[in-house]
Amino acid sequence: MGPDIIRDQAGFRLQVMDALSREPVDYVEQFAFINRQKETQESFAGGGVLLPLFFQEEKRAGGSGRGEYVLLLNKRSKKVLQPGDLCAPGGGIHPFLDSFTQKLLRFKLLPGVGGPGLELARGRGKEAYGKILFLLGNALRESWEELRLSPFNVEFLGPLPTYPLSSRRWIIFPLVGRVKHFWPAKLSWEVEKIVPISLSAFFDPENYAVYSLVVPEELVAQGIPSPWEFPGLVHRENGEEEILWGATFKVIQTFFQIVFHFSFPLPDPRRVIRRPLASNYLTGREGL
Repeated sequence: MGPDIIRDQAGFRLQVMDALSREPVDYVEQFAFINRQKETQESFAGGGVLLPLFFQEEKRAGGSGRGEYVLLLNKRSKKVLQPGDLCAPGGGIHPFLDSFTQKLLRFKLLPGVGGPGLELARGRGKEAYGKILFLLGNALRESWEELRLSPFNVEFLGPLPTYPLSSRRWIIFPLVGRVKHFWPAKLSWEVEKIVPISLSAFFDPENYAVYSLVVPEELVAQGIPSPWEFPGLVHRENGEEEILWGATFKVIQTFFQIVFHFSFPLPDPRRVIRRPLASNYLTGREGL
């Protein structure tokens, strides 16, 4: 299910770069907002995340090149904020390290990352291009730390619009990259496992459900409703069921709207998946 282009390894790469290059992004404006908020009592922060696309060949195809693109998402470990959630690799900014990687990208010293995607980003103007390079450096560093995904194994395809979190004062700067070949992933303590989800799964209405979270009393006291309900995508693999919801779901939805002009279908309200929300959901290790 889904458009044939997601099974075209080269063609889809070009379609993504072209679509993302036409979409306005607000990185300069959001950086200015974060800097202004530093002077107030409601300071904001943010960071880059890498939305990693990977062409997964069919095992039975015998190297014929048949397959389709998947998203390689992280399942967050029980030792971090929002344990158990599916997310894209990324995280907070390290000013020195990410500025260093920005310079490597600017001077084309990470040649595997460059190509048409970066050239298209350059056309957005000097200031926007600088912010994209800085956040790409941030996302690549985090991907290495979390998954040992080498920057040389990632081709940048383009930026997505930012997404501000509602649960805390944090802005996500998403960037789309293509993982060029399989690698021996080594997971950090922040990641429980990698979860590949095929792009075709998002086109099937049967994969959507209402995700209903039963919230513990201490979090209800902080203003979170119970039940806390969201649309979500249900992913089943090897007898396990994972739910994609929240910010990552929204970022991926934006990607589908830009690249495919496709909006995720609303879930059948009768299909509800209920689970308890961890008491340490907003605190991570502090709740253990």
